[in-house]
Amino acid sequence: MEKVVIEVCCGSVDDVVRAAEAGADRVELNSALFVGGLTPSIGAVLEAKLRVDIPVISMIRPRAGGFCYTDLEFETMLRDTRELAKAGTDGFAVGFLTTEGWLDEERCKIWAEAAGERELVFHRTFDIMKNEPEEVLPRLAELGFKRILTSGREPSAPAGAEMIKRCVQVGAVEVLAGGGVRAENVQELIQNTGCRQVHFTCHMKQSDPSVRGAKLSFGLPNMPEDDKFDVMDIERLTGLIRLIRTLPTS
Repeated sequence: MEKVVIEVCCGSVDDVVRAAEAGADRVELNSALFVGGLTPSIGAVLEAKLRVDIPVISMIRPRAGGFCYTDLEFETMLRDTRELAKAGTDGFAVGFLTTEGWLDEERCKIWAEAAGERELVFHRTFDIMKNEPEEVLPRLAELGFKRILTSGREPSAPAGAEMIKRCVQVGAVEVLAGGGVRAENVQELIQNTGCRQVHFTCHMKQSDPSVRGAKLSFGLPNMPEDDKFDVMDIERLTGLIRLIRTLPTS
C-alpha cells in the first residue's frame, strides 16, 4: 500500500517553510485562516516557491461565507487563478455551488480553463453540497479535478469517517481527509476510511509586541486575544508528521 501523503494547511510563507522542514509532502497556502482560508497574495506564492521544493496548492476563495459568488467575485477568482499560475503555484483548491447548493458545473468548467495544467482540488465545499458522492465525484473528475478535500460532511474527519470511506470506495478522484486530524485520531482515521492522504494544521498563538499597550485593536473584533495571530507550532507539527510516518503501510 502506498505511503500516507501529508498536506499541511498554511497561512503564510513562514508556515510553508516550517511545514517543509517538518517533512510535509505538500502544502495548501492561504491567507486569513481564521475564516477558513482565502486566496493568498502573489507575493506569498512567489516567496513560497523560492523557498521550498514541495508542491504548493493555492486556495482560490475571495471572501468568507458560502460558495455561490457574484459575477465580479468570479471574475476576480479567474484573474487570481491566472496570476498565481504565472507565479508558479502547483495547483489550486476551489469550490463552486449554485444558489440551491448543488455543484455549479458551468463555473467549474470556465475556472478549470483558467487554471490550465495545474493540479485541481475541490475543497470542503464538497461537505455542504447536496450532490451525492457517487454522482458528483465522477463528474468532478470529468471536469478536471484530481482530488477532493473533505471532512466527510461532518465537523471533523474522524466524525465523518463513514462518508470519507464511501468517497474512497467511489474511486473517481483522490480523497484528502481534513478537519480535526490529530495525533490521537489519525491512525484510526486512516485505518477506518482507507484514505491515504491527510490534511491538517498545527498552529499556536503568538503576540506581536508592537501593539502592546495600544488602545486600538488590529485583530479580530470582540475576541479576548484579538492582537495575537496564528503561527505554525513546529514541535507539534514535527511530532504529528513523525507519527504518521511510523504508521503501517499495509
